[in-house]
Amino acid sequence: MLTLTQIAKRYGGRTLFEDASLTVNPGERVAIVGPNGAGKSTICSIILGIDSPDEGTVSLDRRATVGYLPQEAFATGTETVLDLATGVTPELASLRQTLTARERNGETESAAYHQAHDRYTELGGFALEPKAKRILRGLSFREGGFSRPARELSGGWVMRAHIARLLVMGPDLLLLDEPTNHLDLESLVWFQGYLGSYPGAILMISHDRAFLNALAGSIVEIRAGRVHRYRGNYDAYREQREQRGAQHLAAYKNQQ
Repeated sequence: MLTLTQIAKRYGGRTLFEDASLTVNPGERVAIVGPNGAGKSTICSIILGIDSPDEGTVSLDRRATVGYLPQEAFATGTETVLDLATGVTPELASLRQTLTARERNGETESAAYHQAHDRYTELGGFALEPKAKRILRGLSFREGGFSRPARELSGGWVMRAHIARLLVMGPDLLLLDEPTNHLDLESLVWFQGYLGSYPGAILMISHDRAFLNALAGSIVEIRAGRVHRYRGNYDAYREQREQRGAQHLAAYKNQQ
């Protein structure tokens, strides 16, 4: 589904990585790890086409849908928490406001209400809402807060709404950059469980060792400009990395 072939990225005189290759197949869970500044988020930017590699190629199945969660996200405009979670277009948001206002005023038999209702149904609005509300509840939102303007929330709660939007969207490939930073234990447990049965592929960046142990099927390490892939979760990666280091040390001593 996604293939990065011998890519390199440099900023000024500094090489983040070079000759880096990575393949993500449908349904795989791959974690990217490495020290701060190694280029983990840059990999995501290259995959999304926001940035370009200095060398190499990026190939993404043209039929594949991609959803991205950056480290920080902000609410703009007047969208509510539910608007943000359902990823609605301005038209859908306007239709929902019309329906809500007409229902509040007891005007559900009016032509305007029926017209808005039919158009909202046609655009799939009613199919999105139940899923979005279930996911929002899993992320610790209260039912009464669904209609609250998202811009009134703290950054952490806005991030949760963006997580909900991605899960409602259900893309073929989820790109998650530090998704657990703003979650409390209860919502983290729910989120981890949801991702455990997620049908699409997941490419994640996280410093949360328990999260990676629970979900990752392989670990991609970026270190000193090189990219290495290890099978298994985070603990398996650490063990393999230590073994690899011991082998290199033994080989060096033999050469001496």
